[in-house]
Amino acid sequence: MRIFINNLLEGFRTVIKNLPGLREIFIQDEYEIYKNVPMEVAIYDTDGKYKFVNKLYLSDDQLSGLITGKDDVFYGHLMGIQPESIKKRQQYFKQVLKEKKPVRFTEKLFFPDENKTLYYKRFYQPIFRDRDRTQLKSVCLFGSSLTAMIHAQEELQYLSHHDKLTGLKNRQAFHEQLILEAERSQGRLTSAILLCDLDNFKLINESLGSTVGDFCLKEVARRIQSSIRKSDFAYRIGGDEFVIILQNMTDELDAGKVAEKILQRVSQPYTIRDQRITYLTMSIGIALLPKDGSDREALMKNAGSAMQNAKNIRKSDFQFFNEEMTEKSLERLQMENDLRTLVNENSFEKQFEVVYQPVVERKMSGDYRIIGCEALLRWNNPDLGAVMPETFIPIAEQTDLICSIGDWVLVKAINDFKSIATKFKNPLFISINLSARQLKAPQIVDKIVNVISNTHIQPKDLHLELTETSFLDDGLQVIKNIDELEKLGIRIAIDDFGVGFASLKYLQRIPASTIKIDRSFIQHIGSNSEHKKLVESIIMLGNNLKKEVIAEGVENLEHLYMLSSQKCYKYQGYLFSRPVTLQNFESLLKDENQNLFLKSSMGGFLNADNALDKPGDK
Repeated sequence: MRIFINNLLEGFRTVIKNLPGLREIFIQDEYEIYKNVPMEVAIYDTDGKYKFVNKLYLSDDQLSGLITGKDDVFYGHLMGIQPESIKKRQQYFKQVLKEKKPVRFTEKLFFPDENKTLYYKRFYQPIFRDRDRTQLKSVCLFGSSLTAMIHAQEELQYLSHHDKLTGLKNRQAFHEQLILEAERSQGRLTSAILLCDLDNFKLINESLGSTVGDFCLKEVARRIQSSIRKSDFAYRIGGDEFVIILQNMTDELDAGKVAEKILQRVSQPYTIRDQRITYLTMSIGIALLPKDGSDREALMKNAGSAMQNAKNIRKSDFQFFNEEMTEKSLERLQMENDLRTLVNENSFEKQFEVVYQPVVERKMSGDYRIIGCEALLRWNNPDLGAVMPETFIPIAEQTDLICSIGDWVLVKAINDFKSIATKFKNPLFISINLSARQLKAPQIVDKIVNVISNTHIQPKDLHLELTETSFLDDGLQVIKNIDELEKLGIRIAIDDFGVGFASLKYLQRIPASTIKIDRSFIQHIGSNSEHKKLVESIIMLGNNLKKEVIAEGVENLEHLYMLSSQKCYKYQGYLFSRPVTLQNFESLLKDENQNLFLKSSMGGFLNADNALDKPGDK
């Protein structure tokens, strides 16, 4: 192209030089030569202002007149071109002025209002006043459209990686992505492969025809896409075979949850041409990367084996390659469904129970007295039996059910505490755990205020336990809620202190009155010097900051001795009492001589006189 233009210009220079008459005509209309050039042409002066454009560059004569004497910024605004595109062109223009030689570039013009992008092959050609090519007269922009060619290339690229019928990515794209997943796994869980095969699809094709079958395949693809995150990938790799890559997984069992969602949606009825199809289902095999393989062949083989197991056991089901994982996933799904049923039906009391574990303080007299209790939730599932809180609480949090469950616990525990407070004169408090999601809810303060108002308990008698991760978010709503609760007189406790990411900064920002040392540190203070030093440091920190320190998980006299020797005098643990029902907690409080209760609980060792004696001395 460059040679063509240079030859064209040189030819006209020769003609003009030898024929003075023609030269005069050319001077009168020096741009006539460019009008019929079969490409876009625009001529600028050295200030970047338009002097001429041909019809291929701008077909509208009125617009051509408007931009004459104006620069590319005006042109871009007039045409609705994104300013960034024009800035790049101006950079190339400055390069021509500086170097005084042609500059070639590919231009991409984006039109935001039309959501359209056009592509051009351009080059700037400097035009000189003198033969020595030292003085620039103007700059000519030549260009030809690449849009059709680029769009054709994009379409070919799309077709090479996508299934024409469903629009999903195809087998080739899946193989390429799987290689990338394997490379970045580096021995840690990153992805899951879900191999999906339709059940009874052959029956549809044979009885209703391929047109109906194609419709079903497109609808299956749509339902799969609606079941996964935007960061995940779905592929059609065969006739009625699909595969899904779940990326950036943090929990293996999440793959089973996605599979269950896909199965439910795919198995819903299909309606086409007055035909209602209710028997189309899917079987899914799950392989985890890199746990079940680190290369394409191994992963697909294991996912295929799991998928075949799902078909053999019963259709419309999923199976992990590892059978144990399947059992765990199914159990988790049952828990989620059962929890959702309890929330939807508001039937918490059918399976949930709130129990209370005493918090004990060693008084100056040496007596040990119950000063409060922590409300703890227990779940007795009719099918699974007793489900541990560390198992079902994370599920409730992940499924956004925790707020409804937490609200029920809050009301239940405060009402129970009210019944206790009216029967006993001993100063007591009730401590209730608040989940991170509850704490972030804007309405949580109003809910707590309403419960306090209805029960007429003293705000100071309500302690709310927050885990460290509850307030690490730094969200304005979290800080606002904590501040409002503290202003009401409600006391804030940091639960499981030491196992999260709490720092002095958070202790300064959060108006917590109590620090609860996590039981995992207490368990090993006698055998692990690091844990012992950490516990000693937490107690010293709490005392220096004038905060109450409660040690959780106190289970034997050695724990008690070491804690008391470090001036920690408030305890919670099996040494004093396991979590008990409301009735049994009242029984503990009814005992006028609580030391007898404690003495009995600890095998007769502890009393007011020898509470600080070393266990080995007796």
